[in-house]
Amino acid sequence: MDALLSFLWARTDEGWRGALAAGASSAARTWSARPDRVESADGATVTPTSGEDARVDRARSEHITRNDPAHALRTLESTRRLLEQYELLHADMVEHPEREILLREYEEFILPLLALPFSDHPDHRPEWSPREAPPRR
Repeated sequence: MDALLSFLWARTDEGWRGALAAGASSAARTWSARPDRVESADGATVTPTSGEDARVDRARSEHITRNDPAHALRTLESTRRLLEQYELLHADMVEHPEREILLREYEEFILPLLALPFSDHPDHRPEWSPREAPPRR
């Protein structure tokens, strides 16, 4: 589990650094879709998306905008909090009446699911693939 946790922290830290580098200020991290480009809140063109199909150009702009650095940072913050909570539970620093069940849930489902987006990373291990969740009652 230590290797998986280290892997997740490394990917989270990489993502955090990348999102900050993609926008030096808060305005530069918040992007808007335009018909032919993506623009930051301070008016700078992040990337052109113009091509031969205006509908595809708009779809590209909207997709890039939904994944702007501000959104990436919020997503990474939620991952950080989940990892921190697991570490506190694992270190027995948080009291919880079902601590063992919660730890097992983290180890069998939550942490592997957090690693799933990185399954194409060279350091990802096949044994980290998420298991199927047990059927609900």
